Amino acid sequence: MAARVNEETAMKAGGADKRALILDAALDLFRHYGYRRTSMEDIARAANVAKGTLYIYFKSKDELFEALARQLAERVEANLKSVAERGLGTEAKILALLDAKLGFMYRWILSSPHAAELLDSKVELSEDIFGPVDKSFRSSVARALKDGVREGELDPKSAGLSLESATDTLIAAAYGAESGAVDEADFRDRLARIVRLSLRGLRKSA
Repeated sequence: MAARVNEETAMKAGGADKRALILDAALDLFRHYGYRRTSMEDIARAANVAKGTLYIYFKSKDELFEALARQLAERVEANLKSVAERGLGTEAKILALLDAKLGFMYRWILSSPHAAELLDSKVELSEDIFGPVDKSFRSSVARALKDGVREGELDPKSAGLSLESATDTLIAAAYGAESGAVDEADFRDRLARIVRLSLRGLRKSA
């Protein structure tokens, strides 16, 4: 009986590994060739699985894309949680939170020459998948700013801002870091400058 249980566990683990390989292969192809130009046959070949095996895991390319979007959302959530547990200072924490979501999305989606297609209305990362992530992201940034206020480091009111408006302004500026960024290193540098400049305006007056 124990041997039977171990065999079933191994089979499930193998299935999970194969599913992960398929999703990784699909993401790589979508990034390099776009969603529309990538076929299920292309994905099966890249993942080194039979086309029939691919359809056991995903009935269609749309279903596969949705699973991929959910996987990306889960990774962002995990990134945000990891930052919250690291005990960073205010500036370092806010920069790490921005990188946990925006840096991650830049690396896997926005840096692709097919980013517009991946984010368009037909194959978009749907609101029901990324809506909760966006809320977690905003809450995490707001919490980091609030901690800075509580510790006497920041004072949004001195800049004529509420905590809510300061959070919204910082996040809006961070989203703009993508515009004109030539690569991931440049994007990260832009995020760092945005955080540095934003927090300077929120520093508590001596």
